[in-house]
Amino acid sequence: MQIEFIPASSPVPASKYIAGHILSQLSQNRRVLWLVSGGSCIEVAVGVAGLLIGQNLSNLVMSLVDERYGPIGHPNSNWQQLVMAEFALPGATLNPVLSGASKAATTEAYESFLMHEFANTDYHIGLLGIGADGHTSGVLPHSLAVTATELATSYDAGEYQRITTTPTALSKLNEAVVYAVGPSKWPVLDRLETELPVAVQPAQALKAVARLTVFTDRPLH
Repeated sequence: MQIEFIPASSPVPASKYIAGHILSQLSQNRRVLWLVSGGSCIEVAVGVAGLLIGQNLSNLVMSLVDERYGPIGHPNSNWQQLVMAEFALPGATLNPVLSGASKAATTEAYESFLMHEFANTDYHIGLLGIGADGHTSGVLPHSLAVTATELATSYDAGEYQRITTTPTALSKLNEAVVYAVGPSKWPVLDRLETELPVAVQPAQALKAVARLTVFTDRPLH
């Protein structure tokens, strides 16, 4: 597939792009599912939310691409990082993933949420990062999540107990927007343009998405 690379040295261009695409879909009375990553994508997501404030967001459903399991509000939670960054989407339906239930029950509820929303929304857009190791979402190289056939799975990733969308879920996106800024991300983007097994570079799974746009400060080839 053709990957579109757009120059960006800050979150602003990606925020404007995503907000514009969401508003375009909402203006057509279409229901939108927006899934968001943590880490460097937090600033982008907050920027998008700021641009959506004041709009009718009743047809927008928002949740996470992946979460780190633990008590509600724990400091490593991707949702908690959004909260701390003052992310807000008045009028939209928000699903923070963590509920205080067990990891198994939380994963099952997240899977049910994804099944329902993929079936009942018209446009699915994801905001994702790519790690220096090639991971995207919570799918680490050679992890159990690489081969999971469900929409969501959970596993012990060492540093974190991860609950994540899988390559199966990512393939259901209509559009994936990647924010990958900084020299540490440039080699991984070079590898993304080659053909590698998903187990080696999980970000390769994003090539199954109908539209893939990467915002990066990597020098143009």
